Amino acid sequence: MLYDVVVDDPLSPAQAHEQPVWLSGAILTMLNKVVFPTLWITVLAWVVIWAFVTYGRISIKGGFGFIVVFVIVSTVAMMWMSVRLQLVGYCGRELIVANYRREARIPFEQVAAVESVWWYRSRLVRIRFHRATPFGDCVYYLPKWGPSRGLFSKPEEELRRVLASGPML
Repeated sequence: MLYDVVVDDPLSPAQAHEQPVWLSGAILTMLNKVVFPTLWITVLAWVVIWAFVTYGRISIKGGFGFIVVFVIVSTVAMMWMSVRLQLVGYCGRELIVANYRREARIPFEQVAAVESVWWYRSRLVRIRFHRATPFGDCVYYLPKWGPSRGLFSKPEEELRRVLASGPML
């Protein structure tokens, strides 16, 4: 087994003394993974329901098609991002990737690349793996203090330094 997937399991005695170092911001991740998408879908659903109840049908007036296309594209982008956005940290020589239901410990050797994302530079970090993990072959994370920290530093460098360091005891 390449990955140690933990679902509501206490840490083994060997891991109990080590606390994970989380690289991703817990509040920022929760907002972008759970809260904002839920609010967005709820508001869209209420708008559609309101329009249907008020007018008895759903129709788009001429000239407003671009707004509908924008909303659909935004919804797809938000859902795509919320699925791939994860909590990321490390403990010893393992990368911890977690969402709010499960956690996987992935050996550092499986990390192929750590990159900044061009369309959200210095505020979003992509991790590519050599093989597929329980979270796929690529995950994203929002670094702690991402929006403000990204103005002055490169958050992906922190993980690169950890990966390049020697064995941790």
